[in-house]
Amino acid sequence: QVPLVEDCIARGVDAIVVDPIESGSLGGVIEEAGAQDIPIAVLDSPIDSPHVITNVGVPQFDASREFGQFVAGYIIGAMGGEAKIGIMLASTEVQLLRRDGFLEALKAVPGAEIVATGDGRNILERATAEAEDMLTANPDINVIYATGDPQLQGGLAAAASQGLDVAFFGWDDIPAPFIAPLEEGRIVGFLKQEPDVGGEMAVRFLVQHLDGEEVPARFTYNPAVVTRFNLDQFR
Repeated sequence: QVPLVEDCIARGVDAIVVDPIESGSLGGVIEEAGAQDIPIAVLDSPIDSPHVITNVGVPQFDASREFGQFVAGYIIGAMGGEAKIGIMLASTEVQLLRRDGFLEALKAVPGAEIVATGDGRNILERATAEAEDMLTANPDINVIYATGDPQLQGGLAAAASQGLDVAFFGWDDIPAPFIAPLEEGRIVGFLKQEPDVGGEMAVRFLVQHLDGEEVPARFTYNPAVVTRFNLDQFR
């Protein structure tokens, strides 16, 4: 991302929207943009800098903790409070926060055990292979929590190929491959982030800033939990 931001600066853009993979690595280019009077809007991973005029996005840890409470309720109500859980993630700043918030909520369910974690790196083929390995080594996993689209798709494919009955919970958006699993109940719950909302608001705030208007330093919005019972609202 650093050379991409540098390229934007070299092109003389009026403003930049960035969705950091690792916020700490962007400090230098943000300073460089500030020296050129280029305002920046940041998505999802807040960055504290005078050159960042607004941080926009979902509060990842808090949203994951609340979603984790939803998962905990399912484990208590439908599984008698006992679950063997696999986590599928990508080791990015945002997705690690999604993991940590989820783990915080699960402290309330002593019978919910994390038995394995797979890193799909947001690549579907790798996520599928990681999930295959995880389920082969731990066939008693009956819940998978996935922190992003490729990780969820990979987990679904791996469980189907091994004929395992796994309750899935996931994050991000609802692409076509998730509709049938939601309808069938294989995906029990899905946290729909609506990234288009964040992107639109970031651009809107930058335009307002360039027009001399005041904009909020922080703008958050909460994702919706989608299940088979309310899926029609989100099609």
